[in-house]
Amino acid sequence: MEKNLFKKIAVCLAGSFVYAAGITVVKVCNLGISPITSAPYAFSFVVGQSLGTCTMYLNVILYVIQKLVLKKEYTLRKFLTQFILSSVFAVLIDFTGVLFGGFVPQSYVFRMLYLIFGCFVLAAGVCGVVMSDFGMLPGEGVAVCIQKITKLDFGICKIIFDSSMVVLALIISLAFLGRVEGVREGTLVSAFMIGWFARYIGRFLGPRLSVFLNPGSPNSVSQQPASANTASQNEKKEEPEKRTRKLDKEAGLAE
Repeated sequence: MEKNLFKKIAVCLAGSFVYAAGITVVKVCNLGISPITSAPYAFSFVVGQSLGTCTMYLNVILYVIQKLVLKKEYTLRKFLTQFILSSVFAVLIDFTGVLFGGFVPQSYVFRMLYLIFGCFVLAAGVCGVVMSDFGMLPGEGVAVCIQKITKLDFGICKIIFDSSMVVLALIISLAFLGRVEGVREGTLVSAFMIGWFARYIGRFLGPRLSVFLNPGSPNSVSQQPASANTASQNEKKEEPEKRTRKLDKEAGLAE
């Protein structure tokens, strides 16, 4: 049990680092930031603080929303797990900004290609975080709240939340700066490409991460009757599919 938990944490942290690196790559292209970080990005221009710090400010609001909607379902354990995960993620955003933010593409075509690469990196990070099954970031938590209220599919609720972040970014930009910051054509490209990449990366990583996080017991399988072995094998086949469906929902592209 402890070994599996350690693996989940390791995969989640690795995914968070890659996720943050993807955000940085998209950011330096200066063609618009990804929808999920558009609001804190716009707010960072207002208060003059880092994107990671402003992400933590936004998370406080998201914690409150979840508590108001979920009430007793939003337990202290869920809050602490989410708080630790989101705090580490916010720090990683600033860290990867220093690490990878120095390279700035010049031509528009190169910037667009680099943005698409950033979407791929970001999507790979999303896969790691989601499929670690350790916890969820506040944004996904609020999407769950929207689902609880509207009874809509989670993928649709995730799109609603991401869209609200873009609208909030526009409001912050126009109200406090008099111009639009962070929302451009790259934001729309990111909204499509991240979900598309995440879906196919998840199908590749899903079975492999499932085996890594929940390794089977060959000895116990071999000692079972043939019927039990067949059932066990079917369960193993279903597990990656469940994780892939979960990732499709996170990407907002569930069928």
